[in-house]
Amino acid sequence: MERKTSKGRQKIEMKLVESKDARYVTFSKRKLSLFNKATEFSSLTGSDVGIFLISPSGRPYSYASTSIENITHKFLEWKLENPNVVDQADEGKSNVFKTFDDLNEEVQIMKEKEKNRKWRYKILYPGSQVPPDKQRLEQLVAHKLRLEKIKEEANNYNLTEKFEFDLNVVPSQDEGESSGTH
Repeated sequence: MERKTSKGRQKIEMKLVESKDARYVTFSKRKLSLFNKATEFSSLTGSDVGIFLISPSGRPYSYASTSIENITHKFLEWKLENPNVVDQADEGKSNVFKTFDDLNEEVQIMKEKEKNRKWRYKILYPGSQVPPDKQRLEQLVAHKLRLEKIKEEANNYNLTEKFEFDLNVVPSQDEGESSGTH
């Protein structure tokens, strides 16, 4: 009986996985591995560990050794108390303002994608009504919740007046079903 030869374990080159399906599979497998390592790290060191991930499809995932809200609160509190300290993992994002700017940028990108989606739909199906994008609506609601958290954190430090944001892009809960009927 002939024995098959295999390549065995090989080092994987760190680059974007080109195939969409393979990228989703890789994300799922590596997400679980990352969360397992975080659990192990927390157990070994007694540290509070929190991880936020956004999948290639835009779905948010999180892991926390305690409560993700507590870890986020501790992290933002420490960052605001120590604005001049830059940690290795987050060099450019040293305060709540950068978080807000990032969120604002994400919303602008989403607005542009939605504009393009509607434009393509009108070209492909002239005279038809553009259906609502449920995934986008979910993302907008998640962004609104993130903004509220940022404002809540900023309010603890009397920074709320610094935040201006166009909440008109975020539907309220009851508008979610009717937003595609314009």
